[in-house]
Amino acid sequence: MQAFPPIQRSTSVPASDIASAVDFVNRVNWFFETWDVASMVDAFLPDAVAYHFHGTIRGHAEIRHFFEHDYPYLIPGVSRNATNHIVDADGDGVEVRYQNLLVRYAAPQDAPALGAGQVMHSDGELPAIWLYSPMRDRLRRTADGWKISERYIGGSTTNRKLTPPDVSARAFAAFMPGREGSRR
Repeated sequence: MQAFPPIQRSTSVPASDIASAVDFVNRVNWFFETWDVASMVDAFLPDAVAYHFHGTIRGHAEIRHFFEHDYPYLIPGVSRNATNHIVDADGDGVEVRYQNLLVRYAAPQDAPALGAGQVMHSDGELPAIWLYSPMRDRLRRTADGWKISERYIGGSTTNRKLTPPDVSARAFAAFMPGREGSRR
């Protein structure tokens, strides 16, 4: 299957499904920003597949491992902004295409202070768009609402100047949202 097939000129998806699918995508982004790993994993079906620039991840166990071990450098001091949502029918569900902009608003070590409500000023390059990714989420409706069956992260662009030199999970443990002193 082609990750980003051509879009239709219009959609047959009911407005209520469009609104709820876009709301779901935005809520999932918030789960990432607040580092709610349980909700992040739960947003995916148990047999979901994610095609990420870090590799292909399958099922809840791999998704959780990816989030906890490979993904933390993309969390502290970063907001997610999904834009230009397009919702089309997709078999027994919908697909939502959008552009995900990761804005680095603070250095990781400064993120807890902002999360605690402090106002900071930057004489440097922040805030700035750090990463751009085209996204496609294939959603299926469940008894608990929408779930991601497949997620495609397309060719992405990263501003290397905003990437921390050490991207290991260990280097970010003290700065993650939800830790004492880093509440958002």
